[in-house]
Amino acid sequence: MALKKIFFVVILIVAGFAMATAGVRDPHSDKNLVNFYAHQGYEYFLKKDTLTLESEESPYVISFYYMVYDNIRPEKTNWSKENKMAFAYDVEERKVYFVDDNGNLSFLNPNGTIAEGSGYAQGAEIVYYLAFGEKFYGTYDNDFYNSIE
Repeated sequence: MALKKIFFVVILIVAGFAMATAGVRDPHSDKNLVNFYAHQGYEYFLKKDTLTLESEESPYVISFYYMVYDNIRPEKTNWSKENKMAFAYDVEERKVYFVDDNGNLSFLNPNGTIAEGSGYAQGAEIVYYLAFGEKFYGTYDNDFYNSIE
């Protein structure tokens, strides 16, 4: 009899977990969201419909809004919170810069450490490709570009 009670409790726990996670929204299935960065259990999704070309001469500045998805605890994701980010692209030098809130530029070294911006370099490539339909660095394979269209 005790074994049946334990089995019943386990079934209730599993069913409760399944019901709790069933209602969690999945950003991977939203065609307007593109994952451009991930770090320590968080995924950063840019909203394609917010891409804005802020400067039409080099360096090109492209801004966008993004949301942060908690991949470990999806139910904790704040879907209504949007953050703004911008990248500046020097096409002649093939360099990308992070633009802070004050308009200052910080070089994103695609071959450096995460602290040097290498984590955002791939995201900057995604943003440029979405905005212009062209590769910026061009160092990624075709599957990479096909996955973001």
